[in-house]
Amino acid sequence: MKSFLKVFEYLSGKFKLIGAACLTVMALLTCIDVVGRFIRHPVLGAVEIVSYLGVLAVAMTLAFTHDTQGHIGVEILVTRFSRKTRAVITICTSVISFVFFVLVTWQMFEYSISMKQSGEVSMSLGFPQYPVIFVVAVCFVVFSVFILKGIVDNFAKLRKK
Repeated sequence: MKSFLKVFEYLSGKFKLIGAACLTVMALLTCIDVVGRFIRHPVLGAVEIVSYLGVLAVAMTLAFTHDTQGHIGVEILVTRFSRKTRAVITICTSVISFVFFVLVTWQMFEYSISMKQSGEVSMSLGFPQYPVIFVVAVCFVVFSVFILKGIVDNFAKLRKK
């Protein structure tokens, strides 16, 4: 089990770096496009490219953010509960999240296949959309594994108490 998780932790780390690179390219491309518009030479398809990069940046960093608990949480009410109650609430929400993201992942793969078969491309650049959808689906697989890891970890916390 540990070696299985090591593979996904490795992927999560690499995805995090790719997500950071996507954010950097988004910022640079936006700046270049703004300057280009000022001198009447905008970057062709900049909005489309920035949109793709934004989607990839978010998808690539989901697993790492979840694993490090870097997401925003509103815990005004939950912090007043006992540790056991908090663990149960976390398990329940994690199970719902896991089921949801497994279904979304499956549908993303299906959607990617249908987009490839239809040959649909983006409006400005004529870029096929299915590779981006497929990459997002792969990122969701890694994210789902980390949600499952969190569920197992919370069950272990419950047993210790």
